[in-house]
Amino acid sequence: MPNKYRINEKLEPQELHKLLTSRRATAEDDTAAQNKLMDAIATEIVMKAKFICAVKILPEPIKKSDGTYDADDNANVSFMLLENEKFGKIFPVFTDESELEKCDVFSNYYTIITDFDFISGVIADGGACEGMMVNPFDDNMFISRNAVSKWREKKQILRTGRANHIIRENTPVDVYTPVPYPLQLSNKLCEIAKQLPEVNAIWLRGITLNGDRGYLLVLDAPQPERFYDVFGVAGKDFIGKLPLHIVPLNGDLGKKATLNVLPTYSK
Repeated sequence: MPNKYRINEKLEPQELHKLLTSRRATAEDDTAAQNKLMDAIATEIVMKAKFICAVKILPEPIKKSDGTYDADDNANVSFMLLENEKFGKIFPVFTDESELEKCDVFSNYYTIITDFDFISGVIADGGACEGMMVNPFDDNMFISRNAVSKWREKKQILRTGRANHIIRENTPVDVYTPVPYPLQLSNKLCEIAKQLPEVNAIWLRGITLNGDRGYLLVLDAPQPERFYDVFGVAGKDFIGKLPLHIVPLNGDLGKKATLNVLPTYSK
């Protein structure tokens, strides 16, 4: 198992703990204050906070003389889930040691310290649970799998100008010509394509994915994933609040999106 996992380390209260404490102390009918706190809490969860997660690790990690643990690089790590009457299976995460101590339903487990990027990948890209719950024995703050996916997407857009998605067979997808057409975005992407000899053509389309509108860029190039960040960063200033999804021409979505459609740029 990669050494980036912090096995059985302590996690002291962070800014998120303070915000959650303030939320509990704020009257529920004080809508303005609650909304302001929730915005700050969401930002903290996505951008900064660390969390404790309970896990099973096989083979067992070896405890060293300094109190730290070594685990096999190929160790199997499985996350401990909880069953919630209202939401179904949930991924419990704890903001600090005091919150973890309130959990008495797990036995023979280790802990790791991680962040939203890792947790959102487990939740959004898998089907094992319905979402995450922050401090399930106190704050009971549930964040659905759909919300986790959207928060992750917004963070990706902030960082790179594009969003990653796993599009499954049953994912509702509609591809079309965007109206109004994003001429500035199109010009910028064409400018970048002209600077990359390996790029043969690009198509810029509109897309509605799971009910959310955005832009779709289809790339015709060898190993097109090499250029995803280049195009994402270039288009960042021209997409507004809409995500830019980038896919290869040789994929199912790329073929569907370009069928009988002239490229936005070609050599």
